[in-house]
Amino acid sequence: MAQVRLPDVTRGILAAAGYVPHGRLDRAEIAAFVGTGGGKGTRSVAWYDEDTTTLGVEAARLVRRARPDAPPSALYFSTVTPAYVDKTNATGVAAALRLDSDVLAADFGGAQRSAIGALLAALAGSSTVLTVAADARSGLAGGGDEAAGGDAGSALLVGDDSSGPLLAAFLGSASITEEFTDRWRSPGDTRSKLWEERFGETAYVPLGERAWREALKKAEIEAG
Repeated sequence: MAQVRLPDVTRGILAAAGYVPHGRLDRAEIAAFVGTGGGKGTRSVAWYDEDTTTLGVEAARLVRRARPDAPPSALYFSTVTPAYVDKTNATGVAAALRLDSDVLAADFGGAQRSAIGALLAALAGSSTVLTVAADARSGLAGGGDEAAGGDAGSALLVGDDSSGPLLAAFLGSASITEEFTDRWRSPGDTRSKLWEERFGETAYVPLGERAWREALKKAEIEAG
């Protein structure tokens, strides 16, 4: 096994949790109702009084319960289906968690990958940050999003090992950026549109391979 030398203070994940609402949609009922789509098993469905803020709060509560000794100095909330537009949704999460008023609450949104951006921003910092993501995934009747999607929330507490043991240490990362339209939703639309999967694969695979190689190089480790 390769030996990896970590710095004196290591950044990483202090606690992690997820929340999946109780409601379920039987995928077989989709095809029976709309005549197409569906599949086997079920998908999670938020209850009538649950939105992405409440989904995120439930996951974040579990993280705070696991590490009450590591209070966050910032909260990043990511969702593509916010309860409010032109209003900070992260403040609602912070209020429900009863965080101090001097805790920064910031939204990361507009795209699914904003959750990864929030996590990388937290890892690049030096303070303890609570990153929360939630989604209520709907889609066209009989489409892939309706059947394969799901509603849920997740939360990660990011900090350094001076606050306690890490669940996972951050060794390094790399990002490769390219502009193409694979998933999009115009302002005012309620459903996302998707690029055909085979075209997305030809675009993503080379980018993923480059990012993987660069991340290994920055972390000074080998794939083996």
